[in-house]
Amino acid sequence: MLCGLIISGFAAVYYYNEHLRYRSLYDQAVEELRKLRTHMLVNVLIDYGNGTREWHNGTMLPIGSSLFNATDLVADIDYTAYPFGVFITAINGRGGDPGYYWLWYIWNSTGSKWEIGPVAADAFTLHHGDTVAWKYEKPSW
Repeated sequence: MLCGLIISGFAAVYYYNEHLRYRSLYDQAVEELRKLRTHMLVNVLIDYGNGTREWHNGTMLPIGSSLFNATDLVADIDYTAYPFGVFITAINGRGGDPGYYWLWYIWNSTGSKWEIGPVAADAFTLHHGDTVAWKYEKPSW
């Protein structure tokens, strides 16, 4: 009888703690869903041009954010502002090599290919589900 009482006590404590853990997970999920009313999720790739790639999947941003906002959120950036928009000069300390630049691309899911960004990063408004990439490279132009 005593063993049954001890086992019942441990089971009660265990299931109570599990209840609290799952309740916390549920509350977190509900909060994430509420945020999606005013926020969007995007994926950002940073390709350092030396074989190192860094993905920032599921980056949450307010709806209407630019690529510049997303990049500033996931990385330490240096940039120069021009009348046509911002020009990223370094990401996480990488930049400044002669002839190399940070260029950005957007994934075209219809064509299954990367397309070079048509405007400056601060002029490009992201949409929910976009996948964008920064690549440090020497352009062929």
